Amino acid sequence: MTCSPPPAKTSTGISLHARLLRAVVVIALLLVAVSALSTAAVTRLGGAIGLILRENYTSVVACQEMNEALEREDSAALFAATGRDDIARPMFAAHRAGFMKAFSREATNVTLPGEGERVREVDELYREYTRITDEVLSGPPDTRVEGYFKVLLPRGTALRARVTSIRLMNQKNMEWADREARRIARRALEMAILVTVLALVLAGWFVRRIPKTVLDPLESFTEHARSIGEGKLDATLEVPDVPELKVLGDALNRMQEKLRAYRESSLGELLAAKDLSRATIASMADPVIVFSARGEVLLANESAEAIFGLTSGDADELRQAGVEVPDPIAIARDAVLAHGEPILPQSLSDAMRWITKEGERYFLVRATPLESDDAGGAAAIVVAQDVTRYRRIDALKSDVVATVSHELKTPLTSLRLSTHMLLEESAGPLGELQRELAVTARDETERLQSTVDELLDLVRIEHDAGAPKRTEVDPGTLLREVISAHEKLASLKKITVDVAIDNPSPVELDPEQISIVLGNLLSNAIRHSREGAHVWLSGGGTSQERVFVVRDEGEGIPPEHLSRIFERHFSGADPATLKGRHGLGLAIAQEIAMLHGGTLEVQSTLGKGSTFSLRLPTRDHATEAPHYESREEA
Repeated sequence: MTCSPPPAKTSTGISLHARLLRAVVVIALLLVAVSALSTAAVTRLGGAIGLILRENYTSVVACQEMNEALEREDSAALFAATGRDDIARPMFAAHRAGFMKAFSREATNVTLPGEGERVREVDELYREYTRITDEVLSGPPDTRVEGYFKVLLPRGTALRARVTSIRLMNQKNMEWADREARRIARRALEMAILVTVLALVLAGWFVRRIPKTVLDPLESFTEHARSIGEGKLDATLEVPDVPELKVLGDALNRMQEKLRAYRESSLGELLAAKDLSRATIASMADPVIVFSARGEVLLANESAEAIFGLTSGDADELRQAGVEVPDPIAIARDAVLAHGEPILPQSLSDAMRWITKEGERYFLVRATPLESDDAGGAAAIVVAQDVTRYRRIDALKSDVVATVSHELKTPLTSLRLSTHMLLEESAGPLGELQRELAVTARDETERLQSTVDELLDLVRIEHDAGAPKRTEVDPGTLLREVISAHEKLASLKKITVDVAIDNPSPVELDPEQISIVLGNLLSNAIRHSREGAHVWLSGGGTSQERVFVVRDEGEGIPPEHLSRIFERHFSGADPATLKGRHGLGLAIAQEIAMLHGGTLEVQSTLGKGSTFSLRLPTRDHATEAPHYESREEA
């Protein structure tokens, strides 16, 4: 039996709009007060922080730069004292100019009591230091070293200590300014709490007045709606005497009558299942698009609509609406519809790049076929996983590796130069023990330089991830360039490198990347060969596959390690056996081979040597992974 709602009563009470308006006005005034207080506090706090940056931070940075310049000048003086004027002169010119530039910034930024006097003292000390430096270093060569340690070094140390005192003075003032900013923040917090308490008191007063006219009817409506959701459709809602709530109550009663009639049909169950699937897709945070077998967009959730502008419709309807399916999504859809296999990205480098109003974002596109009989015509579902944060973290990691590697190159160059100078006896003859130590230092710096170069190669390959930049290359020229780059390393061990070209016809490949692979294999072969041995480098193959081989007579690789030498940072049970033969170099080489659609193979006999074979299919026979660039939306 269906119950009809009671007849509507004529409403003469104050409208809900008027009741709520009064409460909103009072709360709005409180919000204005809180905003004004917060603005004033933030302004004062910003002024305090600006004071720190304007007055003290500049001085701290200038003092650090002055001390760095003084340390470089001290190094230049040491070079000059040991007779290396050719190195010392440009260093003096560069770092004296750097010191004066930093000193000028500090001299024009004197803000603390007593700071000006210390700046003048630094000026006088530095002028005296440069004058004495020139006098000492212009004297006879046999007196320079003694003059450096007895005169220049103590004066330079005292000058740096004076500069450091200025920096510490500014740092202490920054700490004071920080405490002052914290005090302002605490005061603002206390005021905000006070205003908030007042607002809560007034809100409590309104809460006591409004329930009878607003909240109680709303709770009744909520309870009635919950009952409808649980399937209880027999009770009728009593409509309150408030104009707006009366309209809502009548609407709920009419909806209840229609649901009672609807429940009697089996169509409700089917629609409920459909609504559940739509709600599941709509609740997903990542963009989700369902396509038909003809490529029509059957369903796109809110994320897909907000990010890509996709809505339901066929290609013509989307085109008329000015909407295009992003290329990576269209490629994944077409691949699934053509082959019936899921499309799964392998790494972050496969992410599509998309520009939105909020900025640059990256998505990994996954596509899966739908083969269920009750899929409603759907044939493929595509999910674009937002990996922007992970992409930024990965980019940050690469940037850190690149930055650290670049920073290491300069001191490594100096160390290599110093060790080679020692071995060439430029600074005087070496004893037997001294020469052994110098040779050890040279070998270790060369190995560290190789590691830094491998890190830089890895960062560059990850940055340029994608299809190789193929060009037609003469294999003989390529191999000779690789050998030329390693002539010095081979000459140090008296290694003879023989080259053989079995197939001289040009080959299409990425010369920069392949040079990295062959260079790594050749340097490994030289390092692991005894003095006076031979290393062979050859290039051959057919029209379908080109093969480059590097063979040595070194100590070989244990059989149990052969399957893992291409892993990054792998070290076996015997590090001495695999030294230089593992880590980033071979991992990078294998990754480049895979990018070309080829393989890198190794055969080795312990104690007799190893043979590395780089097999590259020609362009017509390559099976490189597809690579795409996404369309960008401003």
